[in-house]
Amino acid sequence: MNPIGQQQRVVRFGSFELDFVDCELRKGGLLVKLQAQPFQLLVLLAGRPGQVVSREEIRRALWGDETFVDFDQSINFCVNKLRDALDDDPQRPRCIETVPRKGYRFIAPITAPESAEAPPGHVMVPKTAALRHQWLLVSTAIVLVAALAAWAIIMSTHSAKSIESLAVLPLENLSHDAEQDYFADGMTDDLITDLGKFSALRVISRTSVMQYKGTRKTVPEIARELNVDAILEGTVEQDQGRVRITAQLIAAAPERHLWADKYEASLSDVLTVQDSVAKAVVQAIQIKLSQQERLQLGTPRAIDPEAYEAYLKGRYFSPGGERNLAKSLEYFQQAVQKDPSYALAWAGVADAYNGLASWGVLPRQEAAPRARAAAEKALQLDSSLVEPLLALANVKRDFEWDWSGAEQLYKQAIQMNPNFGKAHAQYAVLLAATGRTQEGVAEMRLARQADPLNPVINANLEWQLYLSHNYEEAEREGRKWDEWHPSEHCGYICASIYLQTGRTREALEELRASAAETHHQALLELMYLGHDLGVTGARDEGRKVLAELQVLSKSRYVPPDYLAMVYEGLGDRQRAMAWYQKAVDERCINLWILPDQRLDSIRADPQFQNLMRRVGLPKYALAFDRTRVAEPYI
Repeated sequence: MNPIGQQQRVVRFGSFELDFVDCELRKGGLLVKLQAQPFQLLVLLAGRPGQVVSREEIRRALWGDETFVDFDQSINFCVNKLRDALDDDPQRPRCIETVPRKGYRFIAPITAPESAEAPPGHVMVPKTAALRHQWLLVSTAIVLVAALAAWAIIMSTHSAKSIESLAVLPLENLSHDAEQDYFADGMTDDLITDLGKFSALRVISRTSVMQYKGTRKTVPEIARELNVDAILEGTVEQDQGRVRITAQLIAAAPERHLWADKYEASLSDVLTVQDSVAKAVVQAIQIKLSQQERLQLGTPRAIDPEAYEAYLKGRYFSPGGERNLAKSLEYFQQAVQKDPSYALAWAGVADAYNGLASWGVLPRQEAAPRARAAAEKALQLDSSLVEPLLALANVKRDFEWDWSGAEQLYKQAIQMNPNFGKAHAQYAVLLAATGRTQEGVAEMRLARQADPLNPVINANLEWQLYLSHNYEEAEREGRKWDEWHPSEHCGYICASIYLQTGRTREALEELRASAAETHHQALLELMYLGHDLGVTGARDEGRKVLAELQVLSKSRYVPPDYLAMVYEGLGDRQRAMAWYQKAVDERCINLWILPDQRLDSIRADPQFQNLMRRVGLPKYALAFDRTRVAEPYI
């Protein structure tokens, strides 16, 4: 039996018709607007009704093996857009069913009218080029309309004064080359950073706005979901060493244009273009700037084009896990080699080294000095940057155990850029590690306010709630996030909540599934699985997981405190303490893990208390009162 679509021109499901030749989705005879890639996804799923189509198959079909995009977010975007077009509820699906940890299945009954067969030998391929051309024309029309209205609207000072918050939507890549997405995303990120420095303006962070890449939602809808007053959107195109940008600022309620303009410059002057956009937005919304903020709007220097492209690629990969962090570091290093005076690239080097140590890829003793050197170099080149300040704070917290020094830098970073969600999140880790878990929860709420759709920040909030024993709210937050983003499910946090609330079977199921999903290569999931198997009585299975970690340690770095956690779960306190001793000696204690309730029993051990005194942690290491501010050791 041939897949549907190879011999039939049109198929029907419910009130919809899918035309494979004209690349149209119709409902009740009326055309349903659907972008190219969501349409390709529909063709793929509807062509295999009732079958599970894996995310890997979707990736290959829509982007191939060489495309330079964030596939997880891109697939999530396509699925969400397709469900919107089909009015399909992911919780009660009629058309597209999510198969957890596998992919998606088309479940709507399909029929095919006899008159809708394609001519013999006709190849039914979606006409993506035509669709892209249509979207380019629409984008161009929007920019022209905005430019004509700009002057009159800027004169309306009443509407401008009401803008106190905004979101910068992902700039549209007019080259329509997926391998140039990193450039458009990087330009978006830079504009967010520039505008986020102004204390009078709340700017939504990068990860949250990236959810709206290619969206068909209206400005009022997006503004309502992100709780902002205005939206900045536009396009970018890079061609033969030139960059062209269009931008428009739109107030959301009521919807009205505030400003629009277009810019063109050589790639070496791209920072000047970004600065011009930021200045124009500030002028249009008439926010008050401090003297220091006015100085930040000075004329930027020229930049080496190759260094800038390498830097943008580094930023593109930096939000990912350990594999992407290694790529990120490589690109940042290329950038500073091309331009040794590029401060932001040095900040990226520092951030990547810190990340690789946190993921357990590099020993902290190796990564932290390199991160410190890169951060100090960046600050030497540009003391106004917040990114290297945050990287330096992380070194003081994670490696030097300078708790007061790190806290001072976190507060300074937040003061410099209150919209920097990552700074709030990193400060929350310090607060939890020093026993101030309630303050940690409050700081994570500020992080989420700045970056509401960031999966890492939402997981951090769930973890901080767990550490403060707010299990019910932690579980509620986790479930709410899973409904929106099932592919971003954080199994070990869910398992932690289950374990502490007596649902041991569910805890082990979560951890086994997480370990299997990562092919037993993710250290954090293996550590928690080994520990929890031990404390729930399955010590033989727990020892097997320990053996897996020991085998992995022969080919990659495994942090000593990960092994200590497993030994503690298996009831071998002596070996657990020996590995904690090694972790302190190597200055590689993981502060994300250390406050975990799983370690409450070991905190009363005098040997562990002595280790915590060396670390300089407060008496929280001895007591379990997570509601008060702890005092440092003396």
